[in-house]
Amino acid sequence: MEYCTYLNPHMNGGFVLLSAEVNVDVIDAFPFERTLVYEAPPFYMEEIPGKGFGLIANRSILKGEVVMKNTPALLVQFGPHLELDGESRLEFYEKAVRRLPKERQDAFMRQYGEDVFMKIDRNSFRLFINGDKKYSGHLGCFPDVSRFNHDCRPNLHYRIANITHTVIAARNISAGEELTVSYIDGTLSQADRQSRLDDWGFKCTCPVCSSGADGIAASDARLELIHEIEDGLEKMVAAGGAITPELGAQLVDLYEKEGLLTYLGHAYTRAALLFSMVADEENVVAYAKQAAEAMVREHGPGAGDAKAMMGLAEHPREHWSWGVGMRAKKGEETVVASKANGKAQGEKVETLRMDNIVFE
Repeated sequence: MEYCTYLNPHMNGGFVLLSAEVNVDVIDAFPFERTLVYEAPPFYMEEIPGKGFGLIANRSILKGEVVMKNTPALLVQFGPHLELDGESRLEFYEKAVRRLPKERQDAFMRQYGEDVFMKIDRNSFRLFINGDKKYSGHLGCFPDVSRFNHDCRPNLHYRIANITHTVIAARNISAGEELTVSYIDGTLSQADRQSRLDDWGFKCTCPVCSSGADGIAASDARLELIHEIEDGLEKMVAAGGAITPELGAQLVDLYEKEGLLTYLGHAYTRAALLFSMVADEENVVAYAKQAAEAMVREHGPGAGDAKAMMGLAEHPREHWSWGVGMRAKKGEETVVASKANGKAQGEKVETLRMDNIVFE
C-alpha cells in the first residue's frame, strides 16, 4: 500500500491527510465545518500545579453548551502508523507536520510526546471516515483539544462527526473551574484507570483518585455493582425472565452518584426500556426524556438514538418494547416491529438484547 500526504492549508488553520489516495474524495465529500470561534472564548490557559498547562472556565458554562469545535491538524490512516518501520514512519510524519502552516505546526508540537510519532500516538482520536470499509480507520490529531487535562469524572464530553471534534459541557460549570475530559474508560476500577494512564506518563489526582482508601473503595464498589447489574440485565432479558425495572432506576442512581455524567444517555435508555417492558408509562416518559437530552449532548442533535428516545417519550404505547415483559410473563408470543434488532415486522423475537439495540 502506498501512502501519500495531502495538504489543505485553508481548512481551519491547516490540515494534512496521511492516507491512501482512495480516501481523498471521502474527506472532500464531508460537509465543511469551521472551527468554533468566540469573540471571547469561555476559557483561558493557565499553568496548574502538578499538571502543566490546562484550560480554566472564565465564565459560567451551561450544561450542553459547545465549548470547542474544530477539525484535525493531522489525519493519519492506521496503515502507516502500524505497518511502517520506525525510522520510515517518523520521517514520513515529520515531513507531513512541516507542511502545516507555521501556527498549526507550533500548536501540534506543543502537545505531549517526545517526538512526532509519540505526539500522534498519545494525543489522537480514532475516526472511521468511511464506515467499515477498507482503509477507513484513521487517527485524528486535534492540538487544541489536547489542552484539556484528564479527569476520571470530567465536566466535558466530546463527540466526533465525520472529522469534526466537538466538546460539550456535561454539567453546569462555574467560572474558575478547570475544564477536563477523560482520556480513558471511566467505568474501570481506580487501579485499572491509573494503569491505563501510564501511557500519558502521569498518575491521576482527580477528586475520585485522591479520595483516600475508603473513598476509592466506595467508588470501586459502585463501579463493580454497575457492571454486575448490566450483566444481570442482559441475562435476564435474554432468558425471557421476569423484568425488574427497578434495576434500571438503580443503575441510573449509581451512574449519577459515581459522577459518570458522560455515560448517562446509556443508563437512562436502559431504564426507559425496562419500564416500557412492564408498561409503566410515567417512568418510561421521565427516563426517555432524560435519555433523549443526554443523547443529544453525547452524540449530537441528529443522533438516531436521541430521536428514538424522544419518540418513546411521546408515544410510549406504540414502541416495540411496550409491555414486552408482561406479555412474556403471561406466556404470550412476543411480536415486535423493530428494524433495530434485525427483525422484520411481525417476526417472532426470541431474545431481546439490552447492549446492542439501535433505535429508529
